Amino acid sequence: MSSDSAPRLVIIGAGPAGMTAAITLAEQGLPVTLVDQNPRPGGQIYRFPAVPPMVPRPPDRGALLRKRLLELPDRITVLANHDVVGCFPNRRLTVCGPEGFRMLEADHLILAPGAYEYVPPFPGWTLPGVMTPGAAQQLLKSQGVIPGRRILLAGTGPFLLVVALALYGAGVEVVGICETLRRRDVFWNLPGLLTDGDLRRQGFGLLKRIRQAGIPLLIGQIVTRAEGSERLERVLVAPCDGDWIPDHGRARPIAVDSLCVGYGFVPRLGLAQQAGCQLICGDQPGGWIPQVDAWGQTTVPGVWAAGDGAGVAGSLVAELAGRLVGLGIAANCGAITAPQAEQLADPVRRRLTRLGRFRRAVDALGRLRPGLSTLADEQTLVCRCEEIRRHEIDTAVSTGSVTLRSLKVATRLGMGPCQGRMCQPAAARRLADLGSCPLERSGPPTFRPPLVPVTLGDLAGTVAAAGEDTRP
Repeated sequence: MSSDSAPRLVIIGAGPAGMTAAITLAEQGLPVTLVDQNPRPGGQIYRFPAVPPMVPRPPDRGALLRKRLLELPDRITVLANHDVVGCFPNRRLTVCGPEGFRMLEADHLILAPGAYEYVPPFPGWTLPGVMTPGAAQQLLKSQGVIPGRRILLAGTGPFLLVVALALYGAGVEVVGICETLRRRDVFWNLPGLLTDGDLRRQGFGLLKRIRQAGIPLLIGQIVTRAEGSERLERVLVAPCDGDWIPDHGRARPIAVDSLCVGYGFVPRLGLAQQAGCQLICGDQPGGWIPQVDAWGQTTVPGVWAAGDGAGVAGSLVAELAGRLVGLGIAANCGAITAPQAEQLADPVRRRLTRLGRFRRAVDALGRLRPGLSTLADEQTLVCRCEEIRRHEIDTAVSTGSVTLRSLKVATRLGMGPCQGRMCQPAAARRLADLGSCPLERSGPPTFRPPLVPVTLGDLAGTVAAAGEDTRP
């Protein structure tokens, strides 16, 4: 295929899904442009470390993927430090980077934006010192900065263990991991958790290292409140039941200067929603994901989705999904035949099937419970941007605002700079838990350009032509 007839292929997000899709396409002889907001590929999970380790370590999956990207420079163009500002009809993108603001056009657009952490509102969650585990990991990886000296991690999921070990290795006193799940919850899902040998060994390895580090595991416990005068000084931790409803009468204080709290991940939907992709509702944080076929193509022709942005399932599944998307596009573009694509995809699908059984068990464990909606009191901020408190939400619901759209009209919920990324998933859960409106009827969030803050200087700078050729 000549360079003049080569399709314009653009991938948004250089995490495991985006990198694998780019490598797959390049290996089939197709040029591709990879756009990412970070200075180096890797995404959150494979973020390039700010400070090289004192003792050399075996390369992880992220290092291996980055190495393969560098081996294909004639076919893969990486636009690092570029934010995607908006997605418009016919797969047109506005991006802003070091050289200013410009537009890209794509014949095939792959959305691999990843996900962000879900934090339910609770008293004190806006205090300085309260953050997500991912934010603490990012500080540590990207800047070599520890977020505090005495830290508690809270929420649910294996990511808490990963971050706790990273903080411990950096010299932080990790006073505990407050996990809402109880041992009996793990027991009932044990058959699914044991289906994949590699992941089983990784999980047991994490638990072993936690014990060796002497980090307390507070099983069946939940953080109900963060307190402090000007910044975080202590948290209240209470036992919780199977619905994660805390027993406030048995709450006890723990002195900390930082709290890392997260209850799973919310897919980043802004680009898929702006591209016009059909969204479907599922039982996961955030609720909504783009609908895709067996190859990862969305309901919009030429728009594909992979990785956690198409449904949170972890880095291994993201890589496999990225490969499927790459093979699907390669077949669509004629770089390989349909039977060749099927043959190459067969082992990928078999591996995904095995991982799917494990993932369903993990999702069942991490399923959000109604108790999270009871943590906020009447004065708790729900929408940080617009400073809307829970009693304002409940008042609007009592007068008939029972969808995200009507709540936005009644209260300005989700109309701030973050466009509802933080507040709307929690508000939708609140509506469902109150019995006012199930998740599938409350509707997905809506996003408008710009998806990220841009300065007037960026907008006034040099703008590349809409049809500019972005191929290498």
